[in-house]
Amino acid sequence: MDRISAAGNLTIEHDIDHWRLLSTSNGQERTLIEAEKGHPVHYIEIFGSKRRLPKGGNLAVDDIQRVVLGWSPEDECWHLGLLLEPEISEQRGSRWVELARWPDTETTVFSDVASDAGRALSRTLNRPFNLIEPDKAAVAKTPAAPPPPLRTLPLEFDQWTLTRKSALQLVRSSQWTRQRVTRLIWYGLLVVAYFVLSIVTLQGGIALPKPEFLPYLGIVVGVLLLGMMLYTLFEIINKPNRVVVNNDGVAWMRGNRLAQQIHTEQIAEIFVSEVVNIKGKKQTIYHGELNLHLKDGSFKTILQQPHQVEEEHNALPEKAEEELVPLTLYNAYTDLQMAGLHVAQTLGVECQYDRRAK
Repeated sequence: MDRISAAGNLTIEHDIDHWRLLSTSNGQERTLIEAEKGHPVHYIEIFGSKRRLPKGGNLAVDDIQRVVLGWSPEDECWHLGLLLEPEISEQRGSRWVELARWPDTETTVFSDVASDAGRALSRTLNRPFNLIEPDKAAVAKTPAAPPPPLRTLPLEFDQWTLTRKSALQLVRSSQWTRQRVTRLIWYGLLVVAYFVLSIVTLQGGIALPKPEFLPYLGIVVGVLLLGMMLYTLFEIINKPNRVVVNNDGVAWMRGNRLAQQIHTEQIAEIFVSEVVNIKGKKQTIYHGELNLHLKDGSFKTILQQPHQVEEEHNALPEKAEEELVPLTLYNAYTDLQMAGLHVAQTLGVECQYDRRAK
């Protein structure tokens, strides 16, 4: 089989009847997606879930409209992917499925190998191949302005603050603990009230209320609240209140106690995910996450931003299209995106941006 290298430790293998995309990690190769002439396209679960493909690991050839290769001036990369039919596109919210990319500021360094990979996939799938050539006028423009700098620290996200002391670290605010202590107190008062009222009712000499199961229901609710109290207490005692990021990796700390650590050599890239809606120059972020994408294919959450945030920026796109693209200083606008770049820079890995539209 012929082999073609792509960005992100990816390799494409192909011959006249087969095409597969492989990921290399710790010296071992794993097949992410595979196409064989006359058969559905098969992919592993994590590859499909990241791209919102049908569950089960198979994509019918009839659902694929064409194979597309194009050069993007935004990130100066060749992008190879599939354009899906409208029916399946409506289900997943986008027609485009990216498979591989090649950074190429000159537009000609990887054009041939990327084209070979695209034509081989087109031949295997028996689907048309479209090559979107770079806009020569745009490429010939004067050099782009230097990117804006990373936003200075600290950056705040709900109940976390990203700062740099001896190392880059996320520190949980004391408000988080106060909220849970307050919750414990309220749960405790309710537990006492439910138990006292239920027991007094059952032991009293008067007739039981209608319906008669109400006192027993009160005891059940009290037990449930007691369980919630125990879980809240467990969170206060055990949940990390500090995440330290340095050259060695990412460490979750509870005070001075190490709760968990992931070493740099285990980390493939950083993922910033946001659910957004854009109107004019205002962007509403409904949910955000900062995750580690590990080389074994799994994800580990560093930070969640569950509350709605509004940001304004002149360079926002006209609408929030769903996409998965490399995140750089040229296309980073939000505090969470800047935090992802801070973490990626410290760890020495790439940062990806996963945007979902609402």
